[in-house]
Amino acid sequence: MPLLLMIKTVFNRHDSSALLRLTRVFALFSALSALPVESGASGIATAAPGRVYQAIRLTGLSPAIDGRLDDACWQSLGEWTGDFTQREPHEGAKPSLPTELKVLYDDRYIYVAIRAYDPNVARRPRIMGSRDEFTGDMVGVNFDSYHDRLNGFEFDVTSGGSKIDLILHNDLSCDVSWNANWDVKTAIEEKAWTAEFRIPLSQLRYQKGNDQTWGMHCWRWIGSLQEESDWNLLPMDNHGALYSFGEIRGIRDLPVSRRLEVTPYVIGKVRRYESEPGNPYRNGHDSSVDGGLDVKYGLGSNLTLDLTVNPDFSQVDADPSEINLTTVETFLTERRPLFLEGQDIFEAKLDDDYAFYTRRIGDAPSLSPPGGSLHDAPEFNRILGAAKLTGHTPSGLTVGLLHAVVDRTKTQVLDSQGVRSVTVEPPTNDTVVRLQQSFDGGNTRIGTIFSSCLRSGSEDELQTLARRAFMAGADAAQYFDNRTYLIEGRVLATKLSGSSQAMVALMQAPTHNYQRTDADYLEVDAGARSLSGDAGYLKAGRVAGLWRYNGFVSWRSPGVDFNDLGYMQVADFIAPGAQFQYYNATAGALLRRRDLRLKFTRPQNYGREQLGRNVYLESEFSTLSGAYLSAKFGAETSQLDTHILRGGPALRLANRYPIKVYFETDGGKRLQYKLDAGATTSSNNSQMLRAEPGIVWKLGGRLKMGLSVGYERERETEQYAGVATGGTAPVYFMGHFDQHMISSTLRVNFNFSPALSLSYYGGPFAAVGCYSSFKAVADPRASDEGRRYESVALNSIGDGLLRGDYRGDTLRLNNPDFNWREFKSNLVLRWEYKAGSSIYCVWSQYRSDTRDSEGFTPSSQFERLFSTHPDNTLLLKFSYWFSI
Repeated sequence: MPLLLMIKTVFNRHDSSALLRLTRVFALFSALSALPVESGASGIATAAPGRVYQAIRLTGLSPAIDGRLDDACWQSLGEWTGDFTQREPHEGAKPSLPTELKVLYDDRYIYVAIRAYDPNVARRPRIMGSRDEFTGDMVGVNFDSYHDRLNGFEFDVTSGGSKIDLILHNDLSCDVSWNANWDVKTAIEEKAWTAEFRIPLSQLRYQKGNDQTWGMHCWRWIGSLQEESDWNLLPMDNHGALYSFGEIRGIRDLPVSRRLEVTPYVIGKVRRYESEPGNPYRNGHDSSVDGGLDVKYGLGSNLTLDLTVNPDFSQVDADPSEINLTTVETFLTERRPLFLEGQDIFEAKLDDDYAFYTRRIGDAPSLSPPGGSLHDAPEFNRILGAAKLTGHTPSGLTVGLLHAVVDRTKTQVLDSQGVRSVTVEPPTNDTVVRLQQSFDGGNTRIGTIFSSCLRSGSEDELQTLARRAFMAGADAAQYFDNRTYLIEGRVLATKLSGSSQAMVALMQAPTHNYQRTDADYLEVDAGARSLSGDAGYLKAGRVAGLWRYNGFVSWRSPGVDFNDLGYMQVADFIAPGAQFQYYNATAGALLRRRDLRLKFTRPQNYGREQLGRNVYLESEFSTLSGAYLSAKFGAETSQLDTHILRGGPALRLANRYPIKVYFETDGGKRLQYKLDAGATTSSNNSQMLRAEPGIVWKLGGRLKMGLSVGYERERETEQYAGVATGGTAPVYFMGHFDQHMISSTLRVNFNFSPALSLSYYGGPFAAVGCYSSFKAVADPRASDEGRRYESVALNSIGDGLLRGDYRGDTLRLNNPDFNWREFKSNLVLRWEYKAGSSIYCVWSQYRSDTRDSEGFTPSSQFERLFSTHPDNTLLLKFSYWFSI
């Protein structure tokens, strides 16, 4: 009851019925999840006393890495250690099958042998997978070689012999983009499968000293049983995974490794596409040969310097297709190896925003060629070179420094002035510095981040871009009472400078909307040469136990902008809120884990106007059989949107009630089923329904196929349609919106061996959106829709224009209807012919179509799409890794 009363003080009585239903659902889920479980009085699982393993130096012949543990060293040196403890599904229980571990070392390598007993091993498929794909039965070992309890270097292998390597963090998140150069093989014995590892010391980071003590973790996963067992138990409810590691001792007199690794590459590319008559830049074919170099150098045992010249991203997967009708930029996942490795060191999040967003470096050009011209179309800005320094010092300081030089991007233009080069992106120097210092074994952490984006160019080239963009920030976190309570926060300050034209463009961008006529606290300064602001968040609460809670506040001032090297959705808000959580990781009668969160916020802008009241119920469940379910229910009421009219006044929107559901069955089975679905209803009868069912099929241990088909139908009565021209003042139009969207994704992967694979990705996409019943925004803040809008009859006059009369003016509006079809695919043959060295052969195809269509059926949409001329690219890349 106190929780319900607290919510009602934030939300008004009109909305209390919907909120009461959500609260009742929360109480029901809590009751259902309270099955008989075993836990301590506090509900906090504690780690068993740490185990210690004594490593032995290898003095004779080193083992042949073939997976068979018949070498003399495995027979005579060191000790086998077992007695693993089950982590899932029944924490603390004895494992269903025993596992043994042995570790040896010399001046160059760490050798690990793992024997996974299984009387039915001959009948089980030895599943291979792509690099870093968790699939089938697996074993792994992790070394906290700094022994600072911050990050661990993990080396895993599937029973089929496929590699997985990652950096593990205390919150059990991991960076699988870290790819080390190491060797591992697996083999079969009569009643076990075995794994043999050879890990170069050069791939680890350790402190100076004659006698080393490292943290160590070893684990095993049995896919058919959905069971994990640990050499030293990592409790399911833990708030510092590396604090639960055991130790490995006896590693002595290691040499200080300088670790110099060099990887040159050469690439050839041929492209064929539909030619455009009269356009010399679209003659139907292109070809090129290029090359580059990556260097990795160890500065002592703690820091690593990465250098790259002309980095190549040609084999990177394409971004998914989408239609974005909002003012918020789409966030794209980083896929480029240069920025993936060590990405976690630079991370500095503020809710769903990022102080550093790596996709900004080498992104698409910001400027457009002159209208009406013939021109080529560069897809991205070329990175000439980059340097990155990362690592940890013995004092607990985490260091991340990145500097990239981006070339001037030009496009060749042919128009009435003749042939010339036009700059579409000025040259840029990008710098990011991230430092974090830990104290008290990681219970206290302070950090700082700084970035600068410095552009060179003429005033014409910087009409909409800041010449200099700086961001500086600080963050801190403090755990209390055995990491049960946490206070953390982050604050950023930004300053952009440049021409007054560029600053005005930034002020009027959808992120800021300084030109809003109803915001008396905002004003566009036509003579401004800079723009500055601040952002941050503060959170405090209980983060351990069955019942958890926290309060928080997040803010973005009107002038803050870190989008030059970061990702920020909108400015001008202060959002306080609270969250209550029930989390139980102890297996019960049916469920393995259950997580319920009730969260509410009440944002306002810097003019002290309330922007809405939001409450969400989020839940996650995993079953003993390996199924997973997550669901999110929300109520978003009294919404005042200050961005939807793209610089116009704030607009009152209808109450929304979104639902999202995701479900998947046991991933260890031959067939896995998935469902990603959602729905939204509104108080103005708007509706959205989305569903994407999928299936994953594993055939033997080598072939894996995945297929999903998604469909979305949206009927919106208040969709932004644009700003009309022809009136004495801007007239903003909304309209009824009817959208169909269908997509499909096919993925096929075949492993000839752990080092040789063939994979295919194909993703057709089609979307059709139609507007009708147009209405002009008359009284944007009115609670009654009849006063908020006035209906206007708009008729097509050709050339993509609509025309109608409104209050004595004849207005014109660009027709917002759209048809968009797109297909992206690639077929990749990858061979890692030696550790760190590979050959890629890639065939990519792209199709797009914007022709109008009458009606919407999947067959007609895809028939139109595949009748278009394809853009085909064939690429061959050769890289060779060597160490000095």
